[in-house]
Amino acid sequence: MLSWFIALAVFVWILQTAFGFWQFKKFSNHLRQLRSEGRVAIGRARGGFSSGVIVLLVIDNYCRIIKGEIMEGRTVFAGFKPFDHLNGLTLFELSDDLCKGLKFNFQQSVAVISAKKDYDDYQTIQTGK
Repeated sequence: MLSWFIALAVFVWILQTAFGFWQFKKFSNHLRQLRSEGRVAIGRARGGFSSGVIVLLVIDNYCRIIKGEIMEGRTVFAGFKPFDHLNGLTLFELSDDLCKGLKFNFQQSVAVISAKKDYDDYQTIQTGK
């Protein structure tokens, strides 16, 4: 009986690992496609008890958002959907107040602000300031 349980646990672990790799490959391919359209700011909010959120914002040379996509979900089968609420704005305009005004849920707001912060951090490293 114990060996059956161990075999099942190993099988589930292998299945989880395979699905994780599949999801990462799907994400990488999607990100590569978006990068062909412009620079991409990536924001994320970890799930925990609620579903996790990843926001991809394609920006032009002036940090104006050209296109946004969002992935929300608890499973590896979650996919990206259009997220056009921020199109036309610049990354510098993103704030908690703006997210509240656009009626984003908490996780979406965290992901959007995370995209701005991560891009700011990246620019700081690139410029050496």
